[in-house]
Amino acid sequence: MLEKQHEPIAFELAQSVKTHNHKILYLCNSDKEARLIKNELKLFLDDSEIGYYPEREILPYDRFSTADSIIQKRIKLLNSDKSNINLIITSCINLFEKLPSKKFFVARKSFKTNDLLKIKDLTTSLDSLNYERTDKVNAINQYAVRGGVVDFYSGFHLNPVRVDFFGDQIDEIREFDPLTQNMTNKISEFQLFSGSEVSLDDESIGKFKKAWRNYFQNHDERHCEIFQCLALGKYPEGYEIYNPLIQLGDSNLMDYFSGFKLIKSHQIDQILTSHQAFVEERYLEESIDSSRPILKPEDYIFEIEDLQAYLKSADQLSFSDSNLAIDYSKEKDIQLKELIEKQVNGLIDTLLITSSEQTKLDQINKQYKTNIASLPFALQNGIFSCIHLPVRSFISKNGKFAHLNLDEVMNSEILNLESTPANQDSLIEKFENPFHDDELVIHVDYGVGIYKGLELLKTNSSEEEYIQIEYLEKEILYVPIRQAYLVSKFQVSQSHGVRLDSLSSAKWKIKKDKAKIKARDHAAELLDIESRRSVATSHQLICEEKSYQEFDKDFPYVLTADQVNCIKDILKDMALIKPMNRVICGDVGFGKTEVAMRGAFVAVHSKKQVMVLAPSTVLAKQHLESFTKRFVNFPVNIELLTRHTSLKNKSKIYDDFKDGKIDILIGTHALLNHDISLENLGLLIIDEEHRFGIKQKEIIKSRQSTTHILYMSATPIPRTLNLVYSGLKDFSYLYTPPLERLSVRTFLNTQNQQIIKNAIDRELARGGQVFLVQNDISKMDGLKTQIKNLVPEANIDIAHGKLSKKDITNTMNGFNSNSIDILICTTIVEMGLDIPNANTMIVIDAHNFGLSQLHQLRGRVGRSMRQAYCYLLIPTPDLKKAPKAKLDSLVKYSDLGSGYFIAQEDLEIRGAGDFLGVKQSGHIEAIGLSMYLSMLKNAVSDLKGHEQEKILDTEINFNDRALIPDTYLPVANERLKIYRSLNDAKSDEEINKILEALKDRCGKPNEDLLNLIESSKLRILANKVGVKKIYSNLENAMITFNDNLTDQVYKKLIGLIQTGSAKIKLDKENKITLDVSETNNKRIAVAGLLNELI
Repeated sequence: MLEKQHEPIAFELAQSVKTHNHKILYLCNSDKEARLIKNELKLFLDDSEIGYYPEREILPYDRFSTADSIIQKRIKLLNSDKSNINLIITSCINLFEKLPSKKFFVARKSFKTNDLLKIKDLTTSLDSLNYERTDKVNAINQYAVRGGVVDFYSGFHLNPVRVDFFGDQIDEIREFDPLTQNMTNKISEFQLFSGSEVSLDDESIGKFKKAWRNYFQNHDERHCEIFQCLALGKYPEGYEIYNPLIQLGDSNLMDYFSGFKLIKSHQIDQILTSHQAFVEERYLEESIDSSRPILKPEDYIFEIEDLQAYLKSADQLSFSDSNLAIDYSKEKDIQLKELIEKQVNGLIDTLLITSSEQTKLDQINKQYKTNIASLPFALQNGIFSCIHLPVRSFISKNGKFAHLNLDEVMNSEILNLESTPANQDSLIEKFENPFHDDELVIHVDYGVGIYKGLELLKTNSSEEEYIQIEYLEKEILYVPIRQAYLVSKFQVSQSHGVRLDSLSSAKWKIKKDKAKIKARDHAAELLDIESRRSVATSHQLICEEKSYQEFDKDFPYVLTADQVNCIKDILKDMALIKPMNRVICGDVGFGKTEVAMRGAFVAVHSKKQVMVLAPSTVLAKQHLESFTKRFVNFPVNIELLTRHTSLKNKSKIYDDFKDGKIDILIGTHALLNHDISLENLGLLIIDEEHRFGIKQKEIIKSRQSTTHILYMSATPIPRTLNLVYSGLKDFSYLYTPPLERLSVRTFLNTQNQQIIKNAIDRELARGGQVFLVQNDISKMDGLKTQIKNLVPEANIDIAHGKLSKKDITNTMNGFNSNSIDILICTTIVEMGLDIPNANTMIVIDAHNFGLSQLHQLRGRVGRSMRQAYCYLLIPTPDLKKAPKAKLDSLVKYSDLGSGYFIAQEDLEIRGAGDFLGVKQSGHIEAIGLSMYLSMLKNAVSDLKGHEQEKILDTEINFNDRALIPDTYLPVANERLKIYRSLNDAKSDEEINKILEALKDRCGKPNEDLLNLIESSKLRILANKVGVKKIYSNLENAMITFNDNLTDQVYKKLIGLIQTGSAKIKLDKENKITLDVSETNNKRIAVAGLLNELI
């Protein structure tokens, strides 16, 4: 029996626009269908001609708010100039919503570069539009002021806007990335516009309070948290329930698109009736909470009777059954063959073949000699092919046009095949996370104290910022910013009850010396473990430039900046005679596999074999599929070896691998078998490294110590981090997410039926699917019955490791093809399943899972451009401290790319003993993890015979202000980050980059900041020469050298004095005096002298 044919809605709508010159608004059955039709329309219309108005993706009377990304799309369309838009697609559900009057969505004013505008006037306007002033802008409806720069984020612009002022004039307008805070591009104008769909100015708040009190006369506003927030001008979660009371007027969506011809779907009446009943059902469920009173359905939404006036005039598309049909029961290549025959025989005029994979199209073009088409496609006879998103196949109602897509159709948006902006710099900020006020910190020389922020101190005629640390008995230590490297976070398992050190006691020195001895012993142990590999020599794996470029060009996406850096690191390592020992850390879906494939290609090209070790059969098969697809145009033989491989096939694989007939062998623990010959193994890739035990990884290492090894993980295990920190393993980090991926919103809740029901309803209403994780198999059937009672219409199934291979495969295929709505499963789902349409995950008894394990689970949702949700449910809020801290940190680190920081947090929560072993734990508790690791790294370096790079702490004082003024960068933590970056800089180029980033974020630098920049450059020179102090007054600069001045510098110095070419004289005690009385910039004069000495 044939699968139901897809109606050619997009094709017919596009033809109507083109032939009749109509502007059309099409009402779909659902938001899911609207997205599919929108992608199909891109085959026939230009992107700028198509408008899409999304659903809110929340339930009626929801306690959630709509995601910012959806609000942006909605506002942008409502407020856009619709003259270029010819076709708008939306779900009919949006007709129920009461929107503000059209006047509200008119931008207040447009501003251009060089316009006269005062910063105060702009901030006053932003305040009146109810933007919230923050330190850093990263969400809609926020603004920040730094120096001569104002940042704001409006729903009208896709990115936040940065306005750079020169006096009372707009000097430059830029868009920036809210994640990195770095500029993305320059624009010529911006529009001031409310960042939300409702405005909370004084007038609107007054109107809301009056309307709320009139409507809910029997309720006490003091007990309603949403009322209290809105009254203060804040947008709490779920504020939308009161939109009709806040906004001006009750407009319908149709009012915004006058002039558009209305076309509706066949089932619209049934869907509208069903949704109205759903709203009434939700009202009954939610109206029982007296602290959150809600509007009656007739006041909350338009009713069907209200919509009839619009719908009466709507047309419907009619589709007569065509004699031609696509047989979906057959494989894609059979469908293609049949359609080509029909076109050749004249039954079809035009056949358009699309795929998102160029390799598929290349094969078809080669086989059938198709014409290459460009989009939007213009109708003409023949067989055509082009690259496009996965969309549905269909035949036009007259049967003359057929479209066949060769991919599996996704119900979600597909990520763009575009590059992401580089954000390497922001990674440094993440690693060097500054201290929070009243946080425990540790000073190398004085021990544990409490961080009290930055303090501006005046000494004689100069001013400088100092780090303020409070010790025992309220003693205060002021640390100059140039010595910030001496202060670090105090990381131990239990910070509660830690005793502060005393500035007047020697106890700290004793503790530190003991830990130093232990660190040296520990370093010796670690070096012993790695010694065999470090003395082993491996084959240098190098690939010809031309061959590698061919492989590079075959990748259909653009690499992110992090991927480029990782690939460079790996190829450099593999070209050395020392075996590679590198860890790649990156979240699920950030492109680790492509990086590994590049390494595999180079190894195979160097006539060596590759093994890919995966923790599960499911993931191994996924790798086989990915590798096979990626290497399809290259002569590489790839095989799979798992526990399911028959004995006969295993034996053949062993022989073929030994004889070099297999280039890449992918498998599970079965690869650890001693029967496999590793003689020609060049590269071992260990995926999901955290899922393998130490012994398992050591098996191959011990058998073949010359092999290059690449570890991949989102959350590396403590032992791996240990080796990374001590410098025995190299480390690469993938921090850049794919373009337009959204962070997963994570919630920690006490388990109850309503939360589960709402979460499932919310996801199913937008056409998505749900993972429900329960690790206790005995409770699964009861949970399935419970969920069936909550959502009777949902299709539910179960998957866990004790089922037969056939049952697991059938269930997973059903979930993958969208025929299963809710999958109740164990952590089997953690291992590599990639289902972009599943964007809600509910974890039952979340406190029983490990932190890294929960992060891996969460990575299974949010694989598309949709907002994803993860609910961590616990039986009671009264959990023990460690499990509660673990779950809190997962909610805290919900940004994309946060796997590394979760691994770090895991160390702190579990305690350092877990990290480095019981022997070291006592010393770590005494001096903190970060200081112990620093000692460990130095000890490893010493034992290797490497000379430690000495940090020369040069004191520089020109009797002026050299700092970042708080008016320029108000947030102390942000200033501390910059100070540390300047201190760590090794070249003028690095310092100039920091200055450019500051200019982008805060505007033109003032004299204080320029002095700081010059002093930072001077510090680099001073370090090279060996200067420990520079002090200058109006007449002279006194330069004090280190005691062990090099002969070379000393000879140059004497030479300069003897020739008299420089105005310098030599004083006693390694000190010289430079006459700077006739120079305006004394720092440049000193720098000039130091440059002559280098």
